[in-house]
Amino acid sequence: MDTKEFITIGTIVAPHGVRGDLRIVPQTDFPDRFLTMDACYIDGKEYHIASARFHKQFVLATFKEVPDRNAAELLARKEIKVPREELMPLPEGRYYIFEIEGLRVEDTDGNYLGEVKEVLQPGANDVYVVAKEGVPDVLLPALKNVILSIDLDKQLMIVDPPEWI
Repeated sequence: MDTKEFITIGTIVAPHGVRGDLRIVPQTDFPDRFLTMDACYIDGKEYHIASARFHKQFVLATFKEVPDRNAAELLARKEIKVPREELMPLPEGRYYIFEIEGLRVEDTDGNYLGEVKEVLQPGANDVYVVAKEGVPDVLLPALKNVILSIDLDKQLMIVDPPEWI
């Protein structure tokens, strides 16, 4: 599989205990998936989850291929990925960040404003960083009155930028 087909759903923080358990920070809106999923990928290699449970903000998981703490330590700071086709479906009008990044951005008059370079998550709402060569980046709040439509098939976002931009 091409590495572009894999999406990160968590990051291994550190080993947990002496038996090879791993402490994982979920990076998904669906952390429960760790409790039921069978396989994931770490550095392109398939790993199988033997068990998983929640502990505070972490998922503690045991992998069949990780027999002890020494093996677990080698996986610290690694990303846990799944194939794109195994992502959980999102409700209508919600998108994964990787789907937003790279979209062409136009205003309601069809003027090209740039492409979404990055999605910031400061708290209340996401902020889209729109980049266009030769001009400073534009920060657009992900609000319904600003982001009017997103068409993934056309790779296009239509916006009504606030007057202060």
